[in-house]
Amino acid sequence: MKRPAQNLIEFVFIIPLLIVILFGILEFAMFYRNVNVVEDIATEAAVAASRKLVLDTMTSNNIADTSNTGFNKAAKAASDVVMKRKGSLSIPTLTLAYNDLGTGFGARPYALYEIVSTETRLIDGVATPILTLVVDYRSPTEDGIMVQLIYQYQTLLFGFQLPVFGSEPIVLIPRDIPISSTRIKQYVLY
Repeated sequence: MKRPAQNLIEFVFIIPLLIVILFGILEFAMFYRNVNVVEDIATEAAVAASRKLVLDTMTSNNIADTSNTGFNKAAKAASDVVMKRKGSLSIPTLTLAYNDLGTGFGARPYALYEIVSTETRLIDGVATPILTLVVDYRSPTEDGIMVQLIYQYQTLLFGFQLPVFGSEPIVLIPRDIPISSTRIKQYVLY
């Protein structure tokens, strides 16, 4: 035979569990949406990059330089796609800058381009760009153009660490999760 207070006790134990499950489903849906958006933007950026004619004189480090002797037009086209689609990643104030990797990654314009956001997030004590676009234009005629997009996703509802006395806490649910697209290869179309 149940007592009247027994229903209240069951309610108090079950409702928090149901709320956590509901928020977990919501968080997973938002994360999965961002995974699909990152992959979609990277594919669109690869197609846009493959349609641009790049001249041997395009050796500038300035991403805003669009002259014939300016920045690689394929890498610029890929970054323009990212800028156009920044709202779908919920980054309304995105600005991008070219990160020169040096001559070890090819001589411009046939080089590996890393374009990063100027906005950073502190992850494990290191300032990490929120968005990184990598455009591999080292041998576009033989190997094609490869594009990869990396987005630092920050969970909205969860992030859980188990404190351990005398050492680093154990991360059960990370607060920051890097979402990386596959390396999308697109052959030159011009």
